[in-house]
Amino acid sequence: MKFFRSAAFAACLMATVCQRSPRDERIAAAASLTEHCAASRLAKWNIRGRAAGAGCNVLLVDTSMVLDDALVEAIHYGSGAYAVVDGGVRRFTRERAFRGVAYRDRTGRVWTYGELTRAEGEALQPCR
Repeated sequence: MKFFRSAAFAACLMATVCQRSPRDERIAAAASLTEHCAASRLAKWNIRGRAAGAGCNVLLVDTSMVLDDALVEAIHYGSGAYAVVDGGVRRFTRERAFRGVAYRDRTGRVWTYGELTRAEGEALQPCR
């Protein structure tokens, strides 16, 4: 009986330790977006997803390319050749509990979607 109590305690302890927080889940999700982009036809664009903001609840998408409104919309909504993830980045952020997404190109220009103001998007710092 003592063995079973010890085993049950160990199982509960491991379940607690192994659970990732929502913050950690979003950081991992952002890293997975980077992997999807690196394996896509847009690999040369060097698109990187990172969780950002105070609660790591904003997806920051950086690229080494110069973007325009049409390109950002195509990536965000997953149009044609710019669908790096199924349903676009819009669906990706909704399914992973990000409150918004900010796209930043190599010139520093920022586009925001979701519950995110332009000022917030411009001031975002990636989570560590």
